[in-house]
Amino acid sequence: MIRKITENDKNEYIKMAEEFYRSDAVSHGIPKEYFINAFNEAVKGSPFIKLYILEQEGIIAGYAAAAVTFTTEGGGKTLWIDELYIKEQFRGRGLGRGVVKFFQSDKSVKRIRLEVTPENERAKHLYKSEGFKECEYRQMIFNNI
Repeated sequence: MIRKITENDKNEYIKMAEEFYRSDAVSHGIPKEYFINAFNEAVKGSPFIKLYILEQEGIIAGYAAAAVTFTTEGGGKTLWIDELYIKEQFRGRGLGRGVVKFFQSDKSVKRIRLEVTPENERAKHLYKSEGFKECEYRQMIFNNI
């Protein structure tokens, strides 16, 4: 089951987000306040970030974060799968594939983007099997913080 995050999920979400940023799925950590900011924005209904809780048999199994934008190149509304975290004991049960299909089912979205670290072979395999292609761009960032 995939559901929108609620106020009651705050502590569990922050714990999972901290675990995600200590994993090989990302190349660096971020301050805890960033998780709190993301949570607060999502709960208040921001159009730019969506947080979802993944459950299996009524137990929280992970979360997904998606950012929403518009790109000319993509032909319209673009969804960025910013984070997809599944707890260790729930991996290999189809939850990741379910989340990808959930996002793909939104017909208002013209393009879905995501990042994968080079060593995260399991994630790359999943995304390629669901039709994702590697992007030829090198990403650059500027932090105005």
